[in-house]
Amino acid sequence: MAPVVVRSLSMTLRPLADLSAADWLLADPAPVALRARVGPSGFAAYARVLHSTSGEGDRLEGHLDGALLAALVDVLGHHTTTPDECYFALWEGYGDIHGGEAAGFLTAFSGPLRWPGRIFTKEKPKAPPPPAFPPQVMAGPLLTVNGEEHFLFTGPLRDAGQWGAASYGAGVPRDINSPNLMWPADRAWFVTTGIEGTWTGVGGTESLIATLLQDPRLEVVRQRYDEAALR
Repeated sequence: MAPVVVRSLSMTLRPLADLSAADWLLADPAPVALRARVGPSGFAAYARVLHSTSGEGDRLEGHLDGALLAALVDVLGHHTTTPDECYFALWEGYGDIHGGEAAGFLTAFSGPLRWPGRIFTKEKPKAPPPPAFPPQVMAGPLLTVNGEEHFLFTGPLRDAGQWGAASYGAGVPRDINSPNLMWPADRAWFVTTGIEGTWTGVGGTESLIATLLQDPRLEVVRQRYDEAALR
């Protein structure tokens, strides 16, 4: 059965109302914590892509910045037969997705400067930012993995992280997290970024992992596929 897609002209990736593309992940026999942090079982090799940041000692938690995500996507695209048909999961718990007061501080000081003559006049309160996605997406089904719920999207690998989210208003763009889960339709590899982790797990072929280990744009180490290795 072809996936049922909720279409929106404003989005790059397309949100899915049918979550069956993730059935293989949910049915995998590996412990759920291992699936959530490293991916499904059965891949020939696994690795960690460390969240390195240029000129800084700290590693980003739960997020690949633009340069790292682009480098990873570049490598992944050479190791799948379906780069134009991939799946991307985004944790629904990020406050900036829901808008309202949870994201209101992001636009509290945006907009044009006030003229001096109006500096003491009472300012009309700003409307809180809208949700990132249309109502049918916000209220749609969510993919639950290890107790965490995700929106599921589909689209080409090159558009990873391009959620098509609505802006905050007042000219303030809404930048949302990199994908928390990512895989191609041919299931040649799987990528997972935990919401608090400082590394991204990748499972795939030996060729893929070897290429990642050799890529100068990425800091990568091998990962054993067992729960003890996650500590």
